Amino acid sequence: MNEHDNTFDLTDSVLRVLGIIGFFAAVILGFVVAGGNVITLIHPAEIIIVVGTIFFGLLCTHRSKFLTYLPKALLALIRKPVANREYCQISDNARDYAAAGGGMAVILSLICTMSKLDNPESVGLRVAAAMSGGFVAMLLS
Repeated sequence: MNEHDNTFDLTDSVLRVLGIIGFFAAVILGFVVAGGNVITLIHPAEIIIVVGTIFFGLLCTHRSKFLTYLPKALLALIRKPVANREYCQISDNARDYAAAGGGMAVILSLICTMSKLDNPESVGLRVAAAMSGGFVAMLLS
C-alpha cells in the first residue's frame, strides 16, 4: 500500500490498534508499577476541562471543517489516513488546545485546592487531581 492508497490493510490496522493500546497500557502499567492506583487518574472535572477545550477550541477555529474531520480522525485510529493539509492543521491545533486545556485544568484545580486549605487532609488528593489534568492533556496530545 503506498502512502496515498486508502484501501483497507488488515496488518496496518491491527498494528495501528496494537500501538494505541500498547501506548496506553505502558503508561498505565508504569503508573501501577510505581505504586499508583489507576482510579486516582480519573477526575471528571479535569477531563471535562481538557476535552472541552480541545473540542470547542477546534469547533471555534475550524467550524464545519472540524465536524467533517472528526469521523475521519476516529477512522484513522484503525486505518491509515490519506494525507490532507487541512486535517494536519486541525490535528496540530488539537495538540495546542490539549496543552492549553491541561494547563487550565491544573491551575483551576489548584485554585480550588487553595480555597480548601482549612481541610489539610484533602490537600494531597486535590493536588493529585490537579496534576491529572496535565496528564490527560499529555495523553491526548
